[in-house]
Amino acid sequence: MKSKLIAIVSILVIFALLLTACGQKAADSGKDAPAESTLKEEPTKEEPAKEEPAKEEPKKVSLTATTNLVGEWSKVLEDMLKAYSAENPNVTIEFSAPGKEYENLLKVRMASSDMPDLFSTHGWSQIRYGDFVADLKDRPWASQIDPAFKPIIGDDTGKVYALAFDQDKSGPIYNVEVFQKYGVEVPETLDELMAACETIKTKSNGEVTPIACAAEGWEEAQFFDFFASSLFISPKDNSSAQLLDGSFDWNKWDVLAQTWLDMYKKGYINKNMLTAKYDDNLKAMALGTAAIGFYGPYFIDEMKAVNPDVKADMMPIPSIVAGDTPTFAGGERSTIAVWKDSTNLEEALKVIDFCAQPDNVAKMCTFTKLPPALLGVEADAGELAATYEKYKDIRTLPYFDRVYLPNGMWDVMCKNSQMIIGGQITARQFSENMEKEYLRLRSIQD
Repeated sequence: MKSKLIAIVSILVIFALLLTACGQKAADSGKDAPAESTLKEEPTKEEPAKEEPAKEEPKKVSLTATTNLVGEWSKVLEDMLKAYSAENPNVTIEFSAPGKEYENLLKVRMASSDMPDLFSTHGWSQIRYGDFVADLKDRPWASQIDPAFKPIIGDDTGKVYALAFDQDKSGPIYNVEVFQKYGVEVPETLDELMAACETIKTKSNGEVTPIACAAEGWEEAQFFDFFASSLFISPKDNSSAQLLDGSFDWNKWDVLAQTWLDMYKKGYINKNMLTAKYDDNLKAMALGTAAIGFYGPYFIDEMKAVNPDVKADMMPIPSIVAGDTPTFAGGERSTIAVWKDSTNLEEALKVIDFCAQPDNVAKMCTFTKLPPALLGVEADAGELAATYEKYKDIRTLPYFDRVYLPNGMWDVMCKNSQMIIGGQITARQFSENMEKEYLRLRSIQD
């Protein structure tokens, strides 16, 4: 029994030793084998370099801009447009200032529905050009328009027809030193104006022309535009209603036509008026060989460009009817609008916004010596600051032709104001021509 038990124990020991040896061998054989993981590591992938999209070249844009402004005045606008192109090299702006041909040029272009992309409205933003201009009421500067001026370039629907740089307040310009030299006071009536002209002519022995005017057409017509308001609109008993409803008695125009002719015949206006140029009169006014010009405040800076030492000022338009008082003429002056059908409308609108920047508005107003049409703009009115303060209570009436005459009558005034001086028509015929064209143009536009 004992020997049997020893045999069984020996077998169990041998069996245990065999199991231990096998386990150690298995462990040794697995020392260098990597442990297998259920999380397989993904190989690292490098992100491909992102290619920068090619920058698209700005679209080349060509715009046209035309203005009625003349001389150095037009250069202020031209320089503004050049500055825009300098900041936006892809935009070229072809600029033109055709002077006295401006209105006829635009009439032709209106008829062919081929307007410049940008153009000046010269007092006719609503009546003449209303159907051609883009509405600017949503431009960022539109909310800055002076409320007192807004009816001039906007209507009761809220439409804004043009960007106005300044608010016109105009009257005759005069050489202060000439007035002082010959003891002449600023005239308040037409009779006083005639007396002042006689004094200057006589005391200067004919060396100084009382009134300078050139063969531009519009210069002659400006006399009528100024003084028609004095005769027919400003007085308490006036003809405004009759001019508006078509019943005006054109025999009354004889007074203005005859006064104009008398001024010339008496030597109050330069004898070479029908051949003289704008620059000739500018030089004469600047150098003191002419005393008065029917221009506007802008003319003073142009005089100073010729003679920096000249002293010039602006007077209100003298009254004509007894008991009435002097006035200024007002309305649009320096403007720019956008053709609503421009093929580059968005770019043209950006140009307008650029022009409306305070610095640009100030440049124009500093040149024209007129109050800004946009609030928040500070401009140097120079010597005229004192003039505006002195005459702050003087009434400002709209330009006569812009309210009381049908579209097209300005040309009629220009031609007839020259024809009467040239001896081609009488004062009565001037009035007859005005009546005929007034009725004809009203019938077309009604």
